[in-house]
Amino acid sequence: MKVAQKNVRVFHIEIDDEAIFLDYFRKNSLLLKEFLLLVEGKITKNIAFVLDQSGVCYKEINHCHIRLGGIKKETPLLEEPYCEESPSKEKFVETKTVEKLRLFDRPIRSGEEIIETLPMVIFGRVNSGAKVFCEESVSIYGIIDGLVQCDGEYIVLNGISPRGHLIFNGEIIDRDVLKPNVLQKIVMRDHVIEIKEIV
Repeated sequence: MKVAQKNVRVFHIEIDDEAIFLDYFRKNSLLLKEFLLLVEGKITKNIAFVLDQSGVCYKEINHCHIRLGGIKKETPLLEEPYCEESPSKEKFVETKTVEKLRLFDRPIRSGEEIIETLPMVIFGRVNSGAKVFCEESVSIYGIIDGLVQCDGEYIVLNGISPRGHLIFNGEIIDRDVLKPNVLQKIVMRDHVIEIKEIV
């Protein structure tokens, strides 16, 4: 027997209405195939048929008692610089370099997968087939043609192509609400997505 702990990216879906779910699933099925779906609520024959035919990996969790939800991220404390007295009474300070940002001054290539815990800036495009997952805020100055998931305070982007996908704090962003080739900032306030142009 082999046992291995894995980190899995999931979508937790609560079904209240069959028609609303089926419409949502058909619209986002290409994106949802990248994730394990945890489905709660009544799975009708139609819903089960659509899920099975689409090839997504899903699990009905109506009787599961695992607590689903995020864990509050805490900012780690920075250590004080180490000071050592020298015989000449001068102080020497040993400092540690702390990386605060990941910078990509290039496009993210097709097939490349980036998983990051620091804020990110990408000056190129995210090509089709590329995947970017970031726990912090992201700024992307090229077009999103692949998959981007951002769980930070904001995402700045320049547009999404018809093949691109964006998930912001667990919400799939509909590319129709974004203006093409316009720099925009997306934030979430009180569980409501706000999109503003950057002038």
